[in-house]
Amino acid sequence: MKVDYSKFELGINFCADVIIEDGGSEKTIEAQIQPDPKHEIPESGKEKLEFFLDNYSKYKQFLLVPIFEYYQACRNEWGATEPDDELYPEVKDMNKMYEMVSLNTVTVYDETYSDKRTIGLFYDCTWDEEEGMGIAIAFGNTVSETKVVKIGNVGDVY
Repeated sequence: MKVDYSKFELGINFCADVIIEDGGSEKTIEAQIQPDPKHEIPESGKEKLEFFLDNYSKYKQFLLVPIFEYYQACRNEWGATEPDDELYPEVKDMNKMYEMVSLNTVTVYDETYSDKRTIGLFYDCTWDEEEGMGIAIAFGNTVSETKVVKIGNVGDVY
């Protein structure tokens, strides 16, 4: 997917809205790219963002298991024991998580600062509407090489 980098504005990070394909429809999310030491968008950041956008449907499937496991841990931690708990309903089918989370931001971190090829994904989620959920992933050359580094509510992860 081609991204129009002329629309990115520099604040703490370079930011702009981008389009992703989500289940056969297009969705707008915010993209952030951490600047390099010269306060420019690094080429590696552009490559990572475009790779992520091009492979989003595969990432959604790849991240379904850790999101489901995180949800179950939150549910257990907060003592939601009733199957019909309003905030933390019992979920037996992992695919239900697609209805409970929605990607709103992807942040591409500059390798100069983090020494890793890392991206952060920020989601709105039904069980924590105030903070949402974040996932930090170590970015590989393919989706199958990518691994979840951290997952938690946004306050815990970042």
